[in-house]
Amino acid sequence: MASLTAPIAAPLIENDADLLKRGIVRVQVFTPPAGCHSLLPSLNLESIKEASPFNQSLEDDEYAFYKNLLDDVSSLPLQSILDACSPPLLRHFVGSMDEIRLDDAFCVSYNPGQHDSRCAKHQDPSDITVNVNLERTPDMKGSQIMFYGAKNLRGVPAGGGDAVPSSGPSSRFLVDTKLGWCTIHYGSHPHETTALEGGERTNLVLTFVYKDESKSEANRTCYAFDQREEGS
Repeated sequence: MASLTAPIAAPLIENDADLLKRGIVRVQVFTPPAGCHSLLPSLNLESIKEASPFNQSLEDDEYAFYKNLLDDVSSLPLQSILDACSPPLLRHFVGSMDEIRLDDAFCVSYNPGQHDSRCAKHQDPSDITVNVNLERTPDMKGSQIMFYGAKNLRGVPAGGGDAVPSSGPSSRFLVDTKLGWCTIHYGSHPHETTALEGGERTNLVLTFVYKDESKSEANRTCYAFDQREEGS
């Protein structure tokens, strides 16, 4: 697979307490059977990797595969995800689950045949993003999420995020995608997906917004940053 730019060096953060200080919550949603590398069959979600008839002619495998699922959200294991994510959402993000609503749901799949498997540095058009890994082959390498700077979470000791610089090279850190686990973060937390170096992975992304529009920052659009820009 072609690498379009040299990878940016950043530490991989694996300790959940250290992730909390940076504004990232990691939660196990599903328990994969031993030796399993995909939850799609057991969840009856194999079709989320198939192009819809409307988009069939557009899917040339050049970039990471994207499929919108909001119109078919009833087919998703949404309640299982909410059951697992509600406690950390209430602990670190919202006072009540009634404060937020599901705004979007989509699948992103990565494989070695794609010319560009990255996703450039951006913010999500959401208040809170839940990113669930549903497939990760044993030979998967790369395709990690790189975050920039820290976000303060509810319930995390004051100043916890201050230990992480808000800008510059030392502000960058990587989060791995674990099968059956999800990462939860503010949509405003800048991040990108690094290039896939081997194997395959598939993630389900759910974005939530505040029902009270005066609290919401989700009217932003995803926008790219120049990764090489000074101070990024």
